[in-house]
Amino acid sequence: MKRIIQVGVGGMGSEWTQRVAESNQWKAVAYVDINEEILHETAKKYGVPKKQCFTKLEDALNATEADALLDVTPQQFRKDICCTAMEQGLDVLAEKPMADTLENAKALAACAQKHARILMISQNYRYQPAAQTARQLVQQGEMGNIGYVGISFHKGPRFGGFRETMPYPLVLDMSIHHFDLMRAILDSDIHSIEALSINAPWNWNKGDATVMALIEMENGVGVNYFASWISTGLDTSWNGTWRIEGSHASLIWDNEGLFLGSPPDKKEPVKMIDMPSVHQARLLELFREALDTGIEPETSGSRNINSLAATYTAVRSVEERRRVTVRELLG
Repeated sequence: MKRIIQVGVGGMGSEWTQRVAESNQWKAVAYVDINEEILHETAKKYGVPKKQCFTKLEDALNATEADALLDVTPQQFRKDICCTAMEQGLDVLAEKPMADTLENAKALAACAQKHARILMISQNYRYQPAAQTARQLVQQGEMGNIGYVGISFHKGPRFGGFRETMPYPLVLDMSIHHFDLMRAILDSDIHSIEALSINAPWNWNKGDATVMALIEMENGVGVNYFASWISTGLDTSWNGTWRIEGSHASLIWDNEGLFLGSPPDKKEPVKMIDMPSVHQARLLELFREALDTGIEPETSGSRNINSLAATYTAVRSVEERRRVTVRELLG
């Protein structure tokens, strides 16, 4: 069993505490959270002794023998937490987004390289049967050459907290999932984005929470992306509804599953890949595999920067009212 320190056990952290507890590859040896009530409730639930609970990361690192750190804090704390852990010799699995700014993300990737540590970002949407099946169909050429993709996403969550005070909360906190899925399924980085941000009259967030974007992938595939976090009904799934158009067939991914369509009017359900573990559970397995083999994971910090940079590219496009390339931001 590998030993892991989890920082942040409330909110999304509760999902991770359960996945770690269920894992036969990882053992939580310390919890860290500034909220002592949540910290001790979680420790009691999963049998972590009170002496292994800390409100400061430094205290946990000094008092605990561990192999890795799991960071489930808001992104503005990511750089300091992850760099501190890597400087202490720990490998790191961190929630998305990778950082609160592109400069901090670059610094994180550089820190991992400097200290020869694994830095893996939690892009859990990749690791579900529909996404992996769509990826396989596209990359094995089952649909022919891919020409364009349409994605529609509509949800109306009322999170409260930091998300509702963020500028562009949808783009900066949620769209990275969809951008990363584009990269995984189409096997290509994002090249450029032209976006329009919408502040609907009923928007309950401080920042705009709806966006329309025309996205060009490095391989030339075009993506029409429409997403909203203030839906008033008829929501899509968290993945959104996808239409991937190939020269031989089309692929639909929606709440009902995956469907292949071909001329003249054929529509067949697609049998999905069997995945014994998904989402966070699968990420924990892949993280352990990376530690054991030393092989860079596909969602490593350095590889994930394109997904993060795409969100800031969309924001710059909105603010400057022009098409922006990702390379302009990455330099």
